[in-house]
Amino acid sequence: MQKWQVRRAGFQFNMPDSPFAATISRIPSAFMQATLEDLGQLKRAFRIEVSLEEIKPTYDAVYQRLRNTRLNGFRPGKFPKGWLDKRFKTMMQQEVAGTVIPRYLNQALHDHELSAATQASIEELEFDRRSPLFAKLHFEVKPDLELPDYTKLQLERRTPEEITEKEIDEEIKDLQRSRSRPVAKDNPVVEDGDLVRIDFEGTVDGEKFEDGTNENIVFIIGSTRHPELQPHLLGMRPEETKEVDVTLPEAFGEDAGKTAHYTLILNSVERMELPELDGAFFANWEVDTEEEFRETTKANLQHSREADIKASYRLILREQLPALYDDFPLPEALLMQGDASIDQQLEQAEPKLSDEDKAKRKGEEIAKLRGELKLQYLLDSIFRKEQVFVDPRGTMEELYGFAQMYGSNLNEFLDSHTGERMYHHISARRENEAVLDRVAARVFGDPVEEAPVHHDHDHDDHDHDDHDHDHDHAH
Repeated sequence: MQKWQVRRAGFQFNMPDSPFAATISRIPSAFMQATLEDLGQLKRAFRIEVSLEEIKPTYDAVYQRLRNTRLNGFRPGKFPKGWLDKRFKTMMQQEVAGTVIPRYLNQALHDHELSAATQASIEELEFDRRSPLFAKLHFEVKPDLELPDYTKLQLERRTPEEITEKEIDEEIKDLQRSRSRPVAKDNPVVEDGDLVRIDFEGTVDGEKFEDGTNENIVFIIGSTRHPELQPHLLGMRPEETKEVDVTLPEAFGEDAGKTAHYTLILNSVERMELPELDGAFFANWEVDTEEEFRETTKANLQHSREADIKASYRLILREQLPALYDDFPLPEALLMQGDASIDQQLEQAEPKLSDEDKAKRKGEEIAKLRGELKLQYLLDSIFRKEQVFVDPRGTMEELYGFAQMYGSNLNEFLDSHTGERMYHHISARRENEAVLDRVAARVFGDPVEEAPVHHDHDHDDHDHDDHDHDHDHAH
């Protein structure tokens, strides 16, 4: 039986932290052993050995799939000499990188209380159908930093102002506008609050410019869309054309401040009819009366005001926290990836940059990247050491909203690439917010929410036959 040895295999895979991976029970140490090697700074290596008893079902499943393969020109179960062993090597490498090693690596990281910062690469791999599997994995870990000295952070506590009746009235009017519907006007003349559909063509010094021409654009007079054109539309009637000169606002970039000549054509105008403040309207907020609706509106405004104050604390702390720490090592692989990405962006920049400008911009971008990584690892360390709890239900509620936008149910959305990417983005953002909120609470001396207690059960002393253990079988 041939024993396969692969040196510097170069396989890479993401760390198995996805919520979509199957839940896996802990692997007894009798069936998987991982030896940690410190390669300097943040670099680490695991030498992982998986027992034959543990890995054999995977070997057998891969081999059986191969034996069921039909090759043109050969009878079922017959193959060219050496083909079966060669294909077994290739398929087993794929199986190891795709499903086997990520599982055991996850266990090894947990057992050694490490948090990986980069993808792991399989540098060495040894296996055959009658021997244990050995693999050597290289990766980098996140810096392990001490908690900051909270007394050195400066925050001024802010108290939200009381919500006034006028603010409640204005918010209710905005809520009505958000549920308004267009209806025909008896006198079709453009007024404030109307919905208009227009064509326009603009030129600067006789030349068209970016975003200066469009057709059938729909917006409400008084909204933030095309504020430079709105005053000139007032009083117009459908099918009317008007020539006007406009000073372009900042949104037009390089053309901002220039005088543009526009031809405006009004295609249609409708008034926006507000819904009545009645039971049907209140039902959208799960209340029955106007009094309850006003109380709900007030509570929502109060929550929004408190959220704004929290957001201001977070911004201040994001600036202050890095100053409490000296420089510390950052994962080299991430810095190299960032360096390559910055080079690519600068090469593709329009207009083309001079070598001097490229060097200057690259220095700025590298400094920005290092600053972002430093802050993120500070927050990661605080998250772990403070045992900050983030309720996953909040993440799922956000994802549910996005799933509806994509016309999908939550489970289907989570199974998609977009859903998985969004899950990680939302989770990371909410974790960072929770950490900064915890830091603010420490600065103010406020009570903090304790994380739920989870009990880990050690199965190392259990017999393998009694252990409810799902193998990574290939089917």
